[in-house]
Amino acid sequence: MAGKTPRQGWIYLVNPQKISLYCKQNHNHIYDLSEPGKMECKTFNCTRIVNSSRVLRGEHHYLFWEIDQFQDNSECLQTFTVIPLTFQETCKGLPTAYPINSTSKNGLDKNSLALVHQICTVDANCFKDSQGNWFERVGQVDKGDKESIEERLMYFFNLGDNCSDDWLMNNVSVEVLEKVFDYLPQEMTKKIDLEKVISDLELW
Repeated sequence: MAGKTPRQGWIYLVNPQKISLYCKQNHNHIYDLSEPGKMECKTFNCTRIVNSSRVLRGEHHYLFWEIDQFQDNSECLQTFTVIPLTFQETCKGLPTAYPINSTSKNGLDKNSLALVHQICTVDANCFKDSQGNWFERVGQVDKGDKESIEERLMYFFNLGDNCSDDWLMNNVSVEVLEKVFDYLPQEMTKKIDLEKVISDLELW
C-alpha cells in the first residue's frame, strides 16, 4: 500500500543514500553514499575531498521536517530536510539531542533521541519505493515534541530570538557544549572560538 506525501513530524525507517554534503570550500552537492569512503567534490576545478564519515549509514529512523528544492548544477531535485533518530545513548544529555519516548502513536520500538545537530538534506526519492510510491510512515510525534524540537533548531541555527531567553543556560554545560562542538562538521566550527562562546555564556 502506497504511503502519503510526508508531513512535518512524521517518522520513517529509511536508508537515505543520497544526501547533501559540503566540501571545505563550501560547495554543496547531492552525493550518492551507496559506497563507503571519501569522495571528490563535484564542483568543476575543485579538488577538495568530501568526508561523509559522520553521516549515519544504513537504515535508520528519520523525522521528516520540511520539503525543499535543491539546484545541483543543471539538475533541480526535490529534497527533504530530516532529523535522524537513534536508540543509542551516546548523545544523551546534549541540548541538541531531544528525547522521544516510544508510544503507539510514533511507532518507535524504544525510547529515542532526535539528533537535531545532525539535521540534513536528502533526495526525496529516498522516501519512495522502486515504483515511485511514498513509503508508509512508522508514526508521528505529537505537537509538544515538534515544538520542543523547533526550539532546539532555533538555538542550533542561532535564531534564539524566537525562544525563551533562559533556555540555553538551563540546558547546557561546558561538557555538553564541547560534545556538540565535536559533532559539528569542520566547515561550521573552524570560525568558532569555543572558549569565547563558553566565556560569553558564563559557563566556567
